[in-house]
Amino acid sequence: MISYYLLFLSLGLAIFASRNFFVWPKPEEKIPLRLPHVLLAVVLLFLPGILPFITGSYSEVTARSLHGIFLACAFVFYLLGLPIDITRSVIYSGSKPLATFSSAIFSAFRMWIIFMPMKTIVGYILNIFFNFLFSKEALHEQTLAQEVQQSLTSTTYDLRFFLSLGILIPFAEEIFFRGFLQTFLKSKMRRIYALTYTSIIFALAHLEHSLGALIFVPILFLFSLCAGFIYEKERHIAAPIVFHILFNITGIGTLFLRNY
Repeated sequence: MISYYLLFLSLGLAIFASRNFFVWPKPEEKIPLRLPHVLLAVVLLFLPGILPFITGSYSEVTARSLHGIFLACAFVFYLLGLPIDITRSVIYSGSKPLATFSSAIFSAFRMWIIFMPMKTIVGYILNIFFNFLFSKEALHEQTLAQEVQQSLTSTTYDLRFFLSLGILIPFAEEIFFRGFLQTFLKSKMRRIYALTYTSIIFALAHLEHSLGALIFVPILFLFSLCAGFIYEKERHIAAPIVFHILFNITGIGTLFLRNY
């Protein structure tokens, strides 16, 4: 019963937070970002996946920690090495931001308030649907969720793992999916299509082999749409980065509360 009260409360807050929120400016007409810049970013995004095969075997938690550290460092140095106009187009979805850093963060919090009850409702519906189609034994949790639970229940927490999952990976993924991919696609098609295609790719990039993970694909698609929207609304990469960090930290916190 308490969970329903919390859901209704969060819905009320979401309605309040959404007032005059879903408006965005006209897109930037000239974007210097080109396909080779995006392709190199793709290499950086997927390169950590082969690092365990090169450097030796690690535990899943350690590999995830190294994954986040490598990604964040790689994209920071990549942006620093690019021409300034291209770096600005990645960070600001154009030549200049429309929001200050603080207002971009504020928009991220507003979007988080709006998105969380939507995630709960959609997840509940999808859970019913998948439980109707498949047995509970077939619906395994996400591999990532299992890793988090194992780390939470171990005698010693790996702080690098939670730093990687909560901050570094969201930082790097938003630089790529919003800064590079969405900005590039926006220069080739209408902005709404760029958001849609980016969100499809984002959701499929997080697809796992277990049937239970399929529940999260539509949720991640909606999440990506929201992240892409506030990136375009504020024209500041800080907005989707903070939104992504809030999303991941909320998920970690939920798993933590489930164990205690």
